[in-house]
Amino acid sequence: MDKTADMYGKIVKSGPFSDIAPQAQMKIGTAREKQKDFPQAAKAYETAADRYHDRTQIAADAQFRAGLAFQKQAQTAEYDQSTAGEAIATFTDFMTLYPDDPRVPEAQKIITSLKTEQARGNFAIGQYYESHGKLVSAKIYYNEVVNLLIGEPNSFYATEARVRIEALNKRIQPEPKK
Repeated sequence: MDKTADMYGKIVKSGPFSDIAPQAQMKIGTAREKQKDFPQAAKAYETAADRYHDRTQIAADAQFRAGLAFQKQAQTAEYDQSTAGEAIATFTDFMTLYPDDPRVPEAQKIITSLKTEQARGNFAIGQYYESHGKLVSAKIYYNEVVNLLIGEPNSFYATEARVRIEALNKRIQPEPKK
């Protein structure tokens, strides 16, 4: 796949605005995805979206596939949720730039699942801090869960986080004033 990506890279480099360059740039992303090198795949797709922004179909496809690459990368990162944030931002940009694209509902579903996954991770961190007596830290993470799921106030994690915050508020003693 490295040779394939390099070959397509040479095509793009020799004629970046030729008729075949946009597809070659997209194929670089595809080759990197096959290698499971999702950061490089996302970068290749973002390059296509930026460079060929005047070709709506290519740019929309590149933006969507960059979001998918970030999503796949986020699924492999247990504790680092920044990639999920990048995926959410990329899909949000996609929906803003291409509101009539038929993949918008799919992008919305992916964003919802990514936010739920972020909430799950923050909830687990909150539980960890709570179990170790770090109540203020736990409350911060539970609050992040509530903020992530603002559009889904009745979801399991949002409901449980609010319950935990309420319980922590009763246990956290205010610092005495000096």
